[in-house]
Amino acid sequence: MARVQLLLCFTILFASVTLLDLVSAHLKFKPSLPQIEDPKTVKDVEPYTVKVVMVFVADLEKECPKTNKFKAFFEKLRGFAKYVCPIRRIGQVDYDRDMKAKAGGIFKAISSFAIGKIREEIQEEKQEAIDTFRFMKSVAAKIMGGRKKEENEETMTLTAEQQKEIKEGILKWETIITRITNTMVSSTSTSASSSEESSVGKESETSAKGESETSSSKTAEASQSSSLTVTQVEEETSKDVSTFIMNLEKKCPQKEEFKVFFEQLKGTMIAPRKERKGLFSRIKTAAGKISGAMQVMRSRIGSKSAEVKKNMEAYQEQVMKTLEELDTIHAQIVSQNKGKASLTCTPTQQVQIKQTITKWEQVTTQFVEVAAQSESSASSSSSSSSSSSSSGKMQAK
Repeated sequence: MARVQLLLCFTILFASVTLLDLVSAHLKFKPSLPQIEDPKTVKDVEPYTVKVVMVFVADLEKECPKTNKFKAFFEKLRGFAKYVCPIRRIGQVDYDRDMKAKAGGIFKAISSFAIGKIREEIQEEKQEAIDTFRFMKSVAAKIMGGRKKEENEETMTLTAEQQKEIKEGILKWETIITRITNTMVSSTSTSASSSEESSVGKESETSAKGESETSSSKTAEASQSSSLTVTQVEEETSKDVSTFIMNLEKKCPQKEEFKVFFEQLKGTMIAPRKERKGLFSRIKTAAGKISGAMQVMRSRIGSKSAEVKKNMEAYQEQVMKTLEELDTIHAQIVSQNKGKASLTCTPTQQVQIKQTITKWEQVTTQFVEVAAQSESSASSSSSSSSSSSSSGKMQAK
């Protein structure tokens, strides 16, 4: 009986600490813009927006519960970063379609928290997010609508009023996302409270009746039945990654640096049929080749913009970080399966792998998009320069 009471005390203590963390997360965060240089021209808007949003998302995520639902939500926000102030640049393929898809992903993630008493509140706040998204599209359209015929992305200077509209719009977006997140945290704390109370009640009954061993046994059996072998997970992941790489390659210029990059990507992330080495083992041994290919692309891009190169460097670091995370997950799987004939992945590890691969796809896409846009801008500038030169020569003759 003493053991039951002790277990009960620990359970209540754990529930109290968990709820305290959730409530404090609900109260701490206040959105703001980092102290960085304002965008001066149209081409500066996207890198500025991405930098501001990435800092905001990282800071907000620190204050939230470390659950899979929140991780998925923040990944959606990161993927949407460049569309917060959606100024479409020359050469950006499928811009509107991708923007709508990513916005839909965020709204869907928000809706997943709309349960119980706060369902109506979250739905209302989601509508505010949709309205803010539309507002930012109108700001971008207004800016681009004022462009003169002879101006391009590099020469169109933003007025002080336009800079103010962009900054205020981003802050407005951050504010509504913060409010939605706070409501989501409140939803989570309410669910956790109910869950903990229910759990506590079952622990007075289960322990007293001596059913805990049976319960644990059933849980273990259920966990075992939902586990997959590492080989199964690697095969499924490789299929998804292969489709992603092929689709991304189609959108890119047919230039040597892009070909080299995608060859290294395929060689690391897609296994040849006869090769026995698994996905995780290939990543560990060939990650350096991906980094080298990205470095080559960075060195050969036509853009001279320090901002573009800085963004590409940041995305490269994030790509390599996700590969390191996959290696860490694999190491944990190997460790927990020591002495066993085959390696198995728990459901939790399967989710971790899926989330990390999604993150890898997002930052890889961002890296490639920046490089492709830079090439397109460089080609346009070169073409315009050549055209102007030819025209000048004709006039001189």
